[in-house]
Amino acid sequence: MAEDSNVNLSLEEYEALKAAATPSEEVEKPTKPWWSAPNPEDGGWMWIAPEYFSRWRLFPRAFISMYIYLLYQVVEWFMDLPTPGPEQAGLVSVIVGAGAAWFGLYVNSTSTGQKKES
Repeated sequence: MAEDSNVNLSLEEYEALKAAATPSEEVEKPTKPWWSAPNPEDGGWMWIAPEYFSRWRLFPRAFISMYIYLLYQVVEWFMDLPTPGPEQAGLVSVIVGAGAAWFGLYVNSTSTGQKKES
């Protein structure tokens, strides 16, 4: 590294560089917050969010995750019973059957903007 770290610059050169580095026009700040756009063309997040919820399939994934947790808890409860009866076995079979139906709906659904191939 060079030992001489002094900058030799005249005041006129400094002012010219400073003027070139700053924008000539002030950037206009928005008067409304970003979330309150009244229509989709303005790009408010309330108009864009439903598309992303559908595209990323957030709600079906959340429901499947909660079902997996529920199923795990029910199976743990059922295995901890000393002598499970027909009522408890019926509850477990209803939970598993509902999960099979829910999983079938989840797998066969598509997000927005995608076409199902035959």
